[in-house]
Amino acid sequence: MRTLSQDDAERLIVETASVERLRSHSKQYSAKPHLAGDLQHAERIRDLWRSYGIPTELTRYDVLQNFPRHSALLLHGEDGEVAFDASLVEDEVPEDPTSAPENGLPAFFGFGAHGTAHDELVYANFGTLADFELLESRGVSVRGKIIICKYGKVFRGLKVRAAEQFGAIGVVIYSDPQEDGEYTEKNGYKPYPHGPARHPKSVQRGSVDYFSVSVGDPTTPSYPSLPGDDTERRNPRHAIPTIPSLPISFSDAIPFLKALNGCGLSPEAIGSDWRGALDGIDYCTGPSKAEITLRSEGEYRYSPIYNVIGTIEGVSDECVILGNHHDSWCCGAVDPVSGSAAMNEVARGLGDLIAKNWKPYRKIVLASWDNEEYGLVGSTEFGEDHASWLTENCVAYINVDEATNGGNILGAYGSPFLTHVLRDAAAMIPSPVNEGKTVYDDWRDLQRETSDHLEQPNLTVMGTGSDYTVFFHHLGISSLDLLFNQKGTGVYPYHSNYDSYYWIDKFGDPGFKKHLAMARLWCLLTVKLVGTPVLPFRASDYAEALKRHVRSLRGKSTPGLVLEPLEKSISRFEVAMTTLDLAVHRTERSTSRQSRSVAREANKTYMMIERSFLYENGLPGRPWYKHLIFAPGLWAGYDGVVFPGITECLENGDISGANAWVREVVKVIGKACSIVDNAELN
Repeated sequence: MRTLSQDDAERLIVETASVERLRSHSKQYSAKPHLAGDLQHAERIRDLWRSYGIPTELTRYDVLQNFPRHSALLLHGEDGEVAFDASLVEDEVPEDPTSAPENGLPAFFGFGAHGTAHDELVYANFGTLADFELLESRGVSVRGKIIICKYGKVFRGLKVRAAEQFGAIGVVIYSDPQEDGEYTEKNGYKPYPHGPARHPKSVQRGSVDYFSVSVGDPTTPSYPSLPGDDTERRNPRHAIPTIPSLPISFSDAIPFLKALNGCGLSPEAIGSDWRGALDGIDYCTGPSKAEITLRSEGEYRYSPIYNVIGTIEGVSDECVILGNHHDSWCCGAVDPVSGSAAMNEVARGLGDLIAKNWKPYRKIVLASWDNEEYGLVGSTEFGEDHASWLTENCVAYINVDEATNGGNILGAYGSPFLTHVLRDAAAMIPSPVNEGKTVYDDWRDLQRETSDHLEQPNLTVMGTGSDYTVFFHHLGISSLDLLFNQKGTGVYPYHSNYDSYYWIDKFGDPGFKKHLAMARLWCLLTVKLVGTPVLPFRASDYAEALKRHVRSLRGKSTPGLVLEPLEKSISRFEVAMTTLDLAVHRTERSTSRQSRSVAREANKTYMMIERSFLYENGLPGRPWYKHLIFAPGLWAGYDGVVFPGITECLENGDISGANAWVREVVKVIGKACSIVDNAELN
């Protein structure tokens, strides 16, 4: 049997993915929730990949988890009696067979503190650090009070963190139609299941860990949570809250918000964005005259989780890791099942290529992570467990948490090194929504809406929120996160019982065209990354990204900020990256034995450049995060920031500190330039 060429492998793998199989995986996996530690579900994925000819095993870690027992949220009348008892459950929808409350987990927060809080209520808008600072500046104290705030703007765990820092004793978070844009009942759209608007009883569960500070098992920071009594366990309080909190629907939130009407400052007095979109609510700050009781009871214990790891050996020791997770808060047809279905098709496609005598140049590791939802736990423990091997050999990590959340256009986040190969692959995949166009065309056209002179689409800065975090921000491995999440046509019921096969089939992705496009894109991207001796990276894309970002920093015109050394170092970096790309281009065209040695050196150089941006001591206040160029925003979480040390000092008004971090960034950029200068690329 002849060996498949690279062109044949790329063509065949794009043809592999099947809508029928994607639908089948979606319906099967989303039939019930899979809370972290679901061994049966992990074994099912393992056995499926084995059936495709991929050697696959389970790896276990024992990690800290909390499990809910009982929750309550009570509004008391003037006589102290209960005037309203929040249901804390979602209504069963007859059209949606998996929406019954007993088929989902209770309304609770992963890593939430257990306990009872009783006092007056204060409304804190979106619960951002700035919102709490504004309340304090306007004389509204939250000390000893219970907070109610809206989802949106920042990660939920950072809302609880900010409330705790300002002295609150409990937090309630709800989804206001304000965050739903066009798709609200006020604008004429029917709620789920009859239309794309949010169901009034929809509840967003999730984790409230401080994942812009640290991720993974909070009792084993920077080392793995291996089974057995020999694993050292530390106090987790640096990374999880000490005050109780609960998620609720906007239907349950209304009586509590009404109890604030006429109390404290109105949105007109404190800020227009404080006004949400619920009728009959004044959105006053309070404190309320009425008191409320928040109760969250449960159990913390160490519990086993199971990563599913499939391995396809390559010619070299270099490897590419593909990742999705298999745990969920509810049925999770979007999160994570849409990504899991796509990953299964990637596994099947790779198995077919192997059966046709294809041999990848690089090892491929397929990883279905467990316990992503609590705080990226399974992937982080794996990364910390295998840090030395990954640092030495892993050239890229490609993450697909969700194939689509209802969005129609590709969202792509990650290291600039991977921009070129993603553009190349996306240009070969038909658009799922626009006939005659490609995924690349849609991606580029969307970015052109906000940038008049854009020639090619760029990657968005990588923050956190999924399993790429340990690889990129902690280990310095070039990473990508992909999903169709732009220009959606409805409200995605995130972490709700309504994240179901019925929702994805009727609203999120009718026809499963976006599932198919993601499976094809992931397949092709993988074969491009592992199929040839020379990595399809472009260092000049990294230089262009740094130039854009420093121009943005310069545009803020901050008095006293000295950017000239940074601009000079980036100019030197641009020259070095151009030199590297030229050497790689010569190698790609050469067939000599010497070119193979140069290819290995070039690949090593690419890896070392990304690693060189790591700062051994980590970022201020969060040493686990080590990348000095990109990081999740300390008080944003999901969203990424550029030059985080500089940015955070500027946010705090610390110009001297910002200039000190400029010098540190200059050092790591200089180190990257030296790596190219010392590489044997001729």
